[in-house]
Amino acid sequence: MKLQHTFVITLIILCVPLAQAADDDIQSSIDSCNKAIAAGDAFQALAYAERVLKQDKSNRSALLCKGRAHGATGQYKEALAALEAAEKLSATPLEHMVALTLTGNVYRSAKQFPEALDSYRKSLALARTGKDKRFERINLNQIGDTLMDKNEPDPALESYLAGGKLANNGNEHGDSYARIASTYNRLAQHDKAIEFQIKAVLAEEGAGDFDHYANAKLELGRIYTAAKEFPNAEKTLDKIIATSKQEGSAYWEAKGDYYLALAKVANGQPQPARALLNDAQRICKEIGALELGDQIAQALQNLSH
Repeated sequence: MKLQHTFVITLIILCVPLAQAADDDIQSSIDSCNKAIAAGDAFQALAYAERVLKQDKSNRSALLCKGRAHGATGQYKEALAALEAAEKLSATPLEHMVALTLTGNVYRSAKQFPEALDSYRKSLALARTGKDKRFERINLNQIGDTLMDKNEPDPALESYLAGGKLANNGNEHGDSYARIASTYNRLAQHDKAIEFQIKAVLAEEGAGDFDHYANAKLELGRIYTAAKEFPNAEKTLDKIIATSKQEGSAYWEAKGDYYLALAKVANGQPQPARALLNDAQRICKEIGALELGDQIAQALQNLSH
């Protein structure tokens, strides 16, 4: 569950204007396309986009959704063609920013990092000219993510710190603190990583969203593990596992077991770790959490070596 990425994409989707829709059928198809993207059904989204484009080949909103759908299935050439067509049809700074940021996302997914940075920076320049703090923050974070992909944590940290100053609510603060904490962790500056991840936990707790709070708490446990502060790691993870059980959230319970197992492996306790991984794997099978289940299976395999 990649909450940071989902958070950014959700903001962008909300910014995509639907004013081009000439009638109810076209608007309904564009709405359905965006909903399918949000639900992770790229193939269905593409079908809705193509339905609109058969009626209006220059429908910018449909081209944006088509680009995102192709990008989600790894068809990067087709994605870029659709998004570049949408960018050419953009008439306002906001429309240009949306198209450029989404184009940057596709380039980043394709590991074409210079092109991704160029797109994000063009969108960032428009945001600063128009004093659009929301898109300024989004692009600073996307630039930071791309620099992290390039294994350049120092400039990534600068970008995240600048973006963090523009956060406007609890979830945005939590998101920024978590990015900063993860970067300090990559730089092996564990005290700073712990400091900012605690800030992330407190921000998410105040925002009242359990998924974001649970994710922040687990990341705090992971960072304690990286810092070899094993008592703090286990205490933190035990608490979120218990809270997840109380909340009836099997996914976060399983992920908590997984993170706690990794802490125990790092602390030289393979047998308790194996029991936790087996329990987490059982939960994943029950709830159909395939990606997490694969990570747990790999951890079990590593224990056997």
